[in-house]
This record gives sequence, structure tokens and C-alpha cells, in this order.
Amino acid sequence: MTHRSIDPAVEKRPAGGPDRPTSGLATSGQATSGQGPGPGEAVKPGRGKLERRARFDLTERTVHWTTALLVLTLVATGAVLYVPSLSVAVGRRLLIEDVHIYIGLGVAVPILVAVVGRWGANLRADLAQMSGFTANEVLWLKTLGRRGRSSIGKFNPGQKLNTNAIGGLLTVLFVTGLILRWGNFLPVSVRTGATFVHDVFAFILVVVVIGHIGFAVTHPRALRSMVSGWVPEGWARHHAPAWAPSRPAHRKTPPPG
Repeated sequence: MTHRSIDPAVEKRPAGGPDRPTSGLATSGQATSGQGPGPGEAVKPGRGKLERRARFDLTERTVHWTTALLVLTLVATGAVLYVPSLSVAVGRRLLIEDVHIYIGLGVAVPILVAVVGRWGANLRADLAQMSGFTANEVLWLKTLGRRGRSSIGKFNPGQKLNTNAIGGLLTVLFVTGLILRWGNFLPVSVRTGATFVHDVFAFILVVVVIGHIGFAVTHPRALRSMVSGWVPEGWARHHAPAWAPSRPAHRKTPPPG
């Protein structure tokens, strides 16, 4: 029997059930595989299945979650070292201090390992997109997303700002942490200043991380893409129109029976 091509927007709903958005269903077996296609590569729908879009590959997802675990460990151990009541409750201050120091030294290792090999091509491309803001992206920030949306690519300006903020904060914390741990040869004024800067930037990092988690929880499609690597095509067209294809894909109806 021949298949006729129809627009998914007018496709008949399944009997006895609600309409299903074309953006919310799985595509092919690739959608649950490890590496999958590169980010931004549209996946052709299979028989009776709808289209999704690859957003993050395995390397990107591994780096994200590994770095997130390291940063959260830094926050937790830093809180124990900074808050006297927590320090007393947890105990083993020297162990906590060592964990904090060596996690701090290694927090950048996952991303450095990822970007040096061919497996990090997509991650390098994503980082390149984070390096600046266009005029429309600045407009998007100024109007809190009300204007300039049509020019938004894979990452919106808020995500770029968050990434750059976390990267900058971790860099300052790394340098000041080195001074605090191994800077005894430096003048007291330098070490005192480093202590103040380290504490202030650590507090700012906690605020930024909480904000990042809050936005992730309230945007489940985006959060899910950092787990599965995929977003529905409809979501991509709405939230990242300059990255998504300009037209929705069509699919063939499955044969009856």
C-alpha cells in the first residue's frame, strides 16, 4: 500500500486520546544511543515516528555533569570550612580542606581533556559561540527576552552569560585559592586581599549556581536535553529559531493495521 504524506499539524489524533505534539515523540533508535549525531543535526523521522534534533553529544553531556558534580562538591566543602556550626557538625576539618583544595585544582580537568581531542569538536564549537554577544542578543537581554528572539541560536544570551560568569568566577577562585594554600611567601596584605576576594566570589558563585539550577528545573525540555542529548524539533524552532531548521519536517503516516 502506498503512503501519503501529510502535514503533522493536521494529522488525525489517535482514537480515544488527545492530540500529541509532533515535537514530543521519539524518532529513531539513535535518540537513545550514546554519541549520536552532532548537535544541530536533524534526524529524519522513521516509520510512524516524529522528529527530534540532536543538541548535545556524549562528550558535552559528560563534561557538563562531571563539572557540575565537582562544583557542587566545592560549594559543599567550602560551606563546611566557612560556617563554624557546619564545621563542628561535620568534623574532620583537615580532610574537608584537602578535598576542597584538590577538587579546586581539578575542576577544569574535564573540559580541558574534552577540548584537546577530536571527540571535543562539538564542545569547541559551543564554547566558540559563548565568546561574544550580537546586537540582537544584547537587545534580548535588555528586554528580558521580549525582543530579538528570532536571532537566538543554540544558546540564548542568558545561557551565554551564565556560562561566562561561572567560568570567570571559577578562574578567580582558582587563583585566590592557590594564594591561600601556597602563598605564604607573599605579603600579608596580598593574602588578606585574596581571602576577601575568595570569600566574595565564592558567595557569588553559590548564587549563580542556585540560579542556574532554578532555571534548569523550570525549563524541563532544556534540562532533558542535557540528559538525553535531544530536543523536540518544535521546541528548537520556538526557543532557538536561528539554530533550528526554518521549516518543520513532514512524515509519512504509518500503514493501517
